[in-house]
Formats: sequence, structure tokens, C-alpha cells
Amino acid sequence: MLIHEYRMPCGMQHGPHTRLLLHLMLLLLCGGIFGIPLQAEPEDPMDVTKSPCENFHEYACGNWHAPHELRALGAHDMRSKMRALNKQLLVRHLEAPQPESEEDSGSESDREGQQLFSFYGSCMSSRQSLHVYMDAVQQLVPDWPLLNNATHFDWPRGNAAVRRFGAQGLWRLLVQSNWQAAEQRIFYLLSPSFELLGAEADAESEFLYQRYLKNLLLELGLRVRRAGALTEQLVAFEQQLRQLKPSPQTLVLHAPQTLQQLAAQLPQLRLLDYFQLLLGDAYTPQLLLVADTAYLERVQRVISAADPLILSSWLLLQLPAHFELHLHEDTSLAAQREHCLQQLNQLLPRKLAQLQLRLWHGNDTAASAFLSRTHSELQQLFDSLKLQFERLLNATPIFEEDAATQTLALQKLRAMRLLLPQEQQLLLPQSESESEQQLLGQLRTSDVYDAKLLRLSQAQSTLQFRAALECLQLPCGGAAGGGATAWNSLGPLDVNVYYRLKLNAIELPLGLLHAPLLDTNCGNNNNSGNTDNSGNTDCRATLLGGLGYMLAHEMLHGFDYDGINYDATGQVAGGQWPARAIIRYGLRAGCYLGSRYSNATLTINENIADSEGLRLAFEAFRERQQLPPSTSPSPSPTPSPTPTPTTTPTPTTTPTTTPTTTPTPTTTPTPSPSPTPTTTPTPSPSPQSDNAAMRRFFVAFAQNWCGHAAAPSIGAQQQHASHWERVNNVLGNIPEFAETFACTAGSLMHPPEKCRIW
Repeated sequence: MLIHEYRMPCGMQHGPHTRLLLHLMLLLLCGGIFGIPLQAEPEDPMDVTKSPCENFHEYACGNWHAPHELRALGAHDMRSKMRALNKQLLVRHLEAPQPESEEDSGSESDREGQQLFSFYGSCMSSRQSLHVYMDAVQQLVPDWPLLNNATHFDWPRGNAAVRRFGAQGLWRLLVQSNWQAAEQRIFYLLSPSFELLGAEADAESEFLYQRYLKNLLLELGLRVRRAGALTEQLVAFEQQLRQLKPSPQTLVLHAPQTLQQLAAQLPQLRLLDYFQLLLGDAYTPQLLLVADTAYLERVQRVISAADPLILSSWLLLQLPAHFELHLHEDTSLAAQREHCLQQLNQLLPRKLAQLQLRLWHGNDTAASAFLSRTHSELQQLFDSLKLQFERLLNATPIFEEDAATQTLALQKLRAMRLLLPQEQQLLLPQSESESEQQLLGQLRTSDVYDAKLLRLSQAQSTLQFRAALECLQLPCGGAAGGGATAWNSLGPLDVNVYYRLKLNAIELPLGLLHAPLLDTNCGNNNNSGNTDNSGNTDCRATLLGGLGYMLAHEMLHGFDYDGINYDATGQVAGGQWPARAIIRYGLRAGCYLGSRYSNATLTINENIADSEGLRLAFEAFRERQQLPPSTSPSPSPTPSPTPTPTTTPTPTTTPTTTPTTTPTPTTTPTPSPSPTPTTTPTPSPSPQSDNAAMRRFFVAFAQNWCGHAAAPSIGAQQQHASHWERVNNVLGNIPEFAETFACTAGSLMHPPEKCRIW
């Protein structure tokens, strides 16, 4: 019908070829709008016209680009492409016509799917209402001057009311691991983030935020002039709070203390009243907190001088602002999808992960087999990386004549764990905890989206508070710390690997466990006796250059300038590394502050993890591939003449400790008791195949960083080097790379100085 109504330009006639062309154009248009792309063979991202010795990033990634339909879902580099693929699969499912019978199905998975459908559908289709949020907060605190002209406002209860729904108030209340005892969850009282107001120099964000608050006030019925005047006062009040916020460099968190102790120290904040409303029957003055007392002391003075109308109105509007009310109604379809999926990923990560697994693999049986196989393969990979690192720790001159510190480092490495998605945590019905059932019970199909959002957020806050009340005194039981199930906080839209300092564990999210990082066609190739070694080589190169490098990168974070402050159990180390080991470490790490590295003082930890991690992954690949040692000399263990850095990053959430010399035991470290990964021997490769195998590995690594990094937000510090640097600088530190590609000395990829710590 649309074809015949279309008026052809320039006198073109409606011929059969023209109609066919228009049909194809409409198919492409529908694919762009509804996210149902025409399938095409992936293009080779390599640009072999570039010299690998002058710019390997261009050589490996010069032809890389994200398809249009994935760019619309936020793909700008390889990692964001993985996330976009996950989103694309979820969008297709959640926006597909739903069978009528599913509504009445008794299947557990069908009911869970209905809940996700209901939440996502209402998010995409509903126009939000400010009054739903106002009604919800008035049920907790009835009197608000802006809503009912109340002459008295109980601000501690109002501050607690907005936090019951997950919003920030005058401070940010978090539940996190105790920095002194990782198995214990406690409360943290910190300054707000002021994300919508933006940084002090961000005039554009401030203008948009002021306009946003004014629109909310107009929706509440205020006249234009009064709304404008009140908005200016609200923004000025928030600017005053922002000025009290300490910089990350000056933030010092003290030892945990009880609520009763902190309330006596800061009486004007009325913290006892605040937590009584927040926790209800679970309230106890003996709960533990870590507080930014410097900020809270300043807040006391601001509150005592604040106009009650301004204070109450600012707190009231923090609730809709937290949920970004109306901010996504007039955005593009792609932005609206992103927002609704992110809400599901944040509020129901486990349920969304279950759906993602079923969509990737078709059914629970296939998904279970995938998880079992992948868990075994990745654990074996992790063990092989630990074994390679242990060899380096045993050989490093950093611990020369310092067996005690060497033993501590080895103990930390051996205790490091890999947290992976588990079948029993995702697919078995009995794995659903009472807490999760309570959370899902808040979803009512008949509710409007705003009500669903508030119910889920309130239930999630309750579960977080409960975690902090399960263990008020050490030692805690195994469940209190949540170490074994901490990964459950990550949904399928999370595609970053994390090293958890306080758990001494690496957390690998489900969102990365698919192609191209995991090739299901490789299956059993890695350890099979298949004589087709080229297929095995490709699989090993993809695995070790991708996930192997990522795991090794995070492993090295346990031994960077932040990681050496924590011991094998995730506790603050208390200066267990003596001064001589710190100095030796710093002399070798000083190379990462050289001229090759831009913004090096901020990115040094990531630069260390990149280069030293790739070295581990390469050694593991070389061992699996049975490649001979390099013919080029390794970098000299003699420290570089580069001076020791005078400013090195230190943990911003832990106190800085001065290292003291500890007695050195006379015993030397014993070999690792950890199991050695077993692999079936492969046929001995030829020199030509050796070179080809190493080329595949280095290309696989470089293609982790195809594309470009997202620009940091205004005021945010960039903790990572550019993708270009993360390839070229890292490979420039690997002598075997220059040997493999026959790079001449002095070229970009074969610099004279090669950084290496371990």
C-alpha cells in the first residue's frame, strides 16, 4: 500500500524494478527501526595495508566497524559491541508478540518471563506521572510544605523516606563490604554524587538540571514565576552541598563505628531517627557504619541554616530525579530501550541473566551444558595463568633476600578465586532465595510502570539493608559476606571483568560468555587429540588473547599500587610489604611513567595490568601451544634509570599505611599446591607454524581494543589509556612480538625501553 502511494521523484515511473527496490528500502528501514537487521557475513577487521611494526592497532583493527543496528544500541568498540549484542537479543524477545496462552501458563519460567515482559513493556509504553512518586513518599512522611503547605517538616524522616526507594538524599547511603573485614557487609555514609547537577565547571548540565527541576515544579501545579524562583534556590542549595564534597584525593574513611557512636558525634543529623524509619523493626543502634565525617560535619551547619521549604522541596524532588522521571520520554527509541533494559539489569539482574541464557542456548538443558563446559574450561585457564604468575613471583629480584614478602605474595596468588556464573545459581528453581521471591513479589502486572519501579526499588533497598544487619559482630557466617554469590549483582548488560580487592577474587560476568570471545565451535578442540592443529591454534589464540588476557589483567590488579595494600583474604595489609620490596617494585614500575604513556600518573595501574597481564596470557598460550622459548633476550631485571614516581595512586577508600620492615623467616617459599592444568599433548609445530600461532595470538589480543573508547564525562578522571595505546604500548613491551613480526629496533612497536615488573 505504501508503495503505490509513494510519489516518484524526477519523473520516475512505477516499474517492477522500481517496486522491488522500494521493497528492499522498506526492509532496510524496518530493520533499522525495529532492530531486526539483515544478516551479513562479518568483515575482517584487519587492515593488512598497514605496517604491523608502525601501528599494530591500525593493522589489527583498521577495517573494524560496528554494524549500524549495533551502533544504534551503543556499540563503539569491541566491549560495547558485546553489550549491544546482548541488548539486541533481549530487545527482539521482549518486543516480540507474546503468546496469549503465556499469561495463564503455570510454568515457573513462563511466569518469570511474564514479569520481565510486563516491566519492560510498561517502561516502553507508559508516560510517567510525578504524582505516583509524590503519593508514595507521602505514605511514609505525610507532611511536606510543597505538597500540603505543612508548617513543620521532619527532615531526617524525609531524608530517610527518599532513601527507602533507593534515592540519594543529603548523603549517599551504601551497603558494601567492610574494608577491614571483607566477609562483613556494613553501611557507608558518603557525600552525594550530584550526577544531574554535574561538575562545578559543567555549565550545560547545570542549566539542563535547573530546567528539569522547574518542569517538575510546574507539573506539581506551581505558577511559572514561583517555579522559576524556587528552582534557582534549589540549585543554589545543591551547589552549596556540592562544595562540601571532598575530592577523591582527600577522602579518608575511618574504622567502622556503631550508629550510637556516630550519632553522638553528629547530634544535629539525628541519625537515630533516620535509621529508625529506614529499617523499621530491624533497627538497632549497634549497626556498623563507615562515614565521611568531614562531609557530614559540614552538612550539619548547612542544615541548621537552611530554609525548611528549600530543604524539604529539594529532598522531595530527589526521588523523581533519581528515577530520571520524564528524561527518557522524548528521547530516541534506542535511548528509551537502553534505559528500560538498564532498569531491568539493575533491579532484576538474575532474572534477566536467566532469560539471556535461555535465548542464547534455546533451553535450560543446553544452557546448563554450556555453563558446565565453560566453567571447567575457564577454571583451567585461570589455574594456568596462576601457575605462570607463580613462576614469575618465584624468580623476581623484587623479593631477593626477602622470603617473607615473597611468601605473602604467593599466598595471595594461591588464594585468589575466579567467580563464574553457576548453574545452580541461575537455572535450578530451588536456587531462588526467599529474598528474590520477595523482590519478584513486588511486581504486579496491573500496576503502572512508576508503581512497579518504586515497588522493586523499595524491595531492593530492604534486601540491601538486611545484608548489613545479618552480621553485626565478627566472625560472620559464609553467607553474610556474599563472596560466593557476589557476581549475582551483575546482569547480562555488564561486560566488564572486575578484580574485587576485598574478596581477592576475579568476577567474570555472563555478558562476556559468548562469541566472539567464546567460540562454541571450538568446544572440545582445546584439549582434544585432533591432529588438525590449525583449528586448535585459532581456538587457543582467541581464548588466551581474549578472556585469558582479561583474567590475567585483573589478576595483576591484585599486585598493582592498590592491590599490594591488601592481603590474601582481602583485608588491608597493614604494611606487610617492607620498604625495600616497595622500592624495588617502584623502580621497575617507573618505566610505566615514561614518555610513551600519556596521563601516566592516573593510568599507571591499568598500564601495569595491561602489559604484565598480557605477558602471563602469552606464556600460558606458549605453553599450551608447546612453542619454544624466545630467541631474543628478555628485558634486563636491572631497574630502569627512570626515577621512582613521587606520586603514585593509593586506594581512595582505605587509609594509607607506611610500610615497616618485618622479620624475614629463613625458609624459602614452597612450590604451589594448586593443581597443574592438564592438556593433551599436540603434535610438535614447525617454525613456520610457531610464527603463525604467535601472530594469531597477538592479533586476537589487539582486537579486544578495536574501535574507540567512550569519552569520559565532564569532571571524571580517565583511568585507562586510549585503545591505541593499550595495544601499541603493551605489545611494544613484549620482545616476542617484535621477533614475530620482524620489527626493526627503534620502530614504534620495538622501542628501546621495554617495561616489565615481574
